[in-house]
Parts: sequence; structure tokens; C-alpha cells
Amino acid sequence: MSLALRISLIAGVLIYTVVILVFLRKKTLNLKYTLLWLFSAVVLFLMALFPQVLESVTRLLGIEYVVNAVFLMAIFLILLILISLTAIVSKQHKQIKELIQTIALLKKEIDEKKN
Repeated sequence: MSLALRISLIAGVLIYTVVILVFLRKKTLNLKYTLLWLFSAVVLFLMALFPQVLESVTRLLGIEYVVNAVFLMAIFLILLILISLTAIVSKQHKQIKELIQTIALLKKEIDEKKN
């Protein structure tokens, strides 16, 4: 990997990290969800700093080109983030359903007391 490419990748990861931190500061992202994005930034930063590790992993997995391994790792990180976000949405859906049911029961109880 050329030095210019490594420098541009590191700059891209730093910009990515700054954007994540700005979202966190503006409370657009919750802290516990921000950790996923920061984890992906750390992985990308390490891949840019130590490309020889990526080359070794590429050879170990039997992948012909390093670029293919980078895409594979990116897809893997995206899938991890999607799975965790799906779990979060599922949990929130359950909580919303329980809240709706509680509100409906409270409304019914209020209506019964009015009559």
C-alpha cells in the first residue's frame, strides 16, 4: 500500500471519527450506539496504519487481492452494525408495544371511573 493511500485513508478515518463525535455532541447519536461506529473507525484506522497485517490476513484466508479483503471486512463491519441496530429496533418495538398497551389500559380505567 502506497504512502499516499495510507495518508488519505488515515485522513478519511479521522474525518469519519470527527463526524461521529459531532453527532454525539449534538445528541443526534446516543453514546451506546456511537461505540459501534467508533469501533469501526478504530478497525479502519488500524488497517490503514498496519497494512501488512491486512496482507497477512488476506493470504491466510486465501483471498487473492488485498482490496477484496478490505471489501470483505467492510461488509462484515456493516453486517455487525446492522445486526446490532436490528436488535435495538426490536427491543424498542417491544417497549413501544408495552407502552401502548399500558396507555390503553389506563385510558379504559379513567373512562370507567368517569362513568
